[in-house]
Amino acid sequence: MLRSKLVKVLATASLVGTLFTGAVSPSADAALADGESKFLGNVIGASGIPSHFATYWNQVTPENATKWGSVESSRDNYNWSGADQAYNYANTQGFPFRFHTLVWGSQEPGWVSGLSAAEQRAEVEEWIEDAGQRFGGSDYIDVVNEPLHAPPSYKNAIGGDGATGWDWVIWSFEQARQAFPNSELHINDYGIIGDPNATDQYVQIINLLKDRGLIDGIGIQAHHFNMDNVTISTMNQVLSKLTATGLPIYVTELDMTGDDNTQLQRYQQKFPVLWEHPNVAGVTLWGYIVGQTWRDGTGLITSSGQERPALQWLKQYFENSGGPVVPSTPTGLSANAGDGQVSLNWNASSGSVDQYTVKRSVSNGGPYANIGTTSSTSYTDNSVSNGTTYYYVVSASNSTGSSNNSSQVSATPTSGGGGPTGDLVLQYRAADTNISDNQIKPHFNIKNEGNSAVDLSSLKIRYYFTKDSSQNMNAWIDWAQVGGSNIQTTFSSASGTNTDTYVELSFSAGAGSIQSNGQSGDIQLRMSKTDWSNFNESNDYSFDSTKTSYTDWDRVTLYQNGTLVWGTAP
Repeated sequence: MLRSKLVKVLATASLVGTLFTGAVSPSADAALADGESKFLGNVIGASGIPSHFATYWNQVTPENATKWGSVESSRDNYNWSGADQAYNYANTQGFPFRFHTLVWGSQEPGWVSGLSAAEQRAEVEEWIEDAGQRFGGSDYIDVVNEPLHAPPSYKNAIGGDGATGWDWVIWSFEQARQAFPNSELHINDYGIIGDPNATDQYVQIINLLKDRGLIDGIGIQAHHFNMDNVTISTMNQVLSKLTATGLPIYVTELDMTGDDNTQLQRYQQKFPVLWEHPNVAGVTLWGYIVGQTWRDGTGLITSSGQERPALQWLKQYFENSGGPVVPSTPTGLSANAGDGQVSLNWNASSGSVDQYTVKRSVSNGGPYANIGTTSSTSYTDNSVSNGTTYYYVVSASNSTGSSNNSSQVSATPTSGGGGPTGDLVLQYRAADTNISDNQIKPHFNIKNEGNSAVDLSSLKIRYYFTKDSSQNMNAWIDWAQVGGSNIQTTFSSASGTNTDTYVELSFSAGAGSIQSNGQSGDIQLRMSKTDWSNFNESNDYSFDSTKTSYTDWDRVTLYQNGTLVWGTAP
């Protein structure tokens, strides 16, 4: 039998004497999103409640104080002080409160992994029940955090994979529904906003919960490692997939990095995509004071209160009621000439964009004629003649109106342009050096050492390995600088030294091109068998555990327009 439970030591918070504020009273400040149909929130961390919190934000999530490892780092000794502080502040201000989180493999108590399965299950039940008794008035509960990436050590004790593949998640939501009958139950994970493939797997879990009446909303983290480089088209694709579930979407952990100008541009381009989506019910930023955020470069205001340009823009955005405005003028237009074609690429405009219009002239400075429209930030003009110089501009438009034309660029297509250069190099690194686990994680980078730009759509990468079984394979692009949605993966049988299978990566036109002396940037591939059984990578042709940083590697191959241009096939 399990031992009797000890009397809990409950440390109750005092709101007096925090780092930034004393006793909290309702604020007269108007948060940025006051009067909007959705909230714009932020976290309260270990430094206490900033005096200007309510000047900007109208929803509260504790950064760490409601995570099990923070509350019960010592078994049966609960410290609710930080959680109480955030919860009481939210209630005093009338702000929605998100309890983050009940079940998560990271920041779980260190002592729980050493218990028997029966004790683990009992402790999780007790943790959820106690949290419900104290914070039953929470508006939202992150029941399971990061199920795709960080399952808890006690996963098998609470159901394991089971018949559904996600029984432990279902069990967690069943417990939470009992403990928090008046709260909305949410799931939460990262890597979703930039990866439609991961979104599909996420939706599988969501639908299992929805079929059982256990879930009320979808949480998506939107951290800088996804948001800084994700394309707007990918964001919209992911949001559409999630909307199809019929559940509201909550952006739970938003941040973007960069110097003042870079961060500003990222917020201008991507924040409206999230905020203006009709199925996004709220957005929460993950910290905002420089020096107090979990990652450098994500802060929006200095410790002395100076607002960075991205925060200044957010204020202006909400002063305009967050409604659609005319898109900004596209920037960064580039033109790369090939044989009978010109490839154009540009930066996404800020605000809501319905389409971009590409315009061309054979005279410097125009007049320009419209030659096509696109919803992406790239376009290939195939109606050109070699030897002729063409001049291009691009504008952005939505229902409100059209932007000004971009700066002009020019290009002269020539015979033989864009063909194999002989100067392409494929680099490889092993992101997972464990030779006997259930996933293979090769990362790639393509370098263009030639004098001409190369369209990624003309290239294919092949990585060779042994499946060690007859199971089918799954693949995901966890992240890619050119956008995970612009990369397709296929598996084929192979024969040769230490290989029976290869995975081929191909690129859509949306991936753009690699400029002369440029590179593709990270392409992070992850593979598993459908039954999640282990591999033996020790005899895989392309695998090398010593290559943990990018290295030129001829055991992965690169094809351009069907011709081998790098590496040696087995």
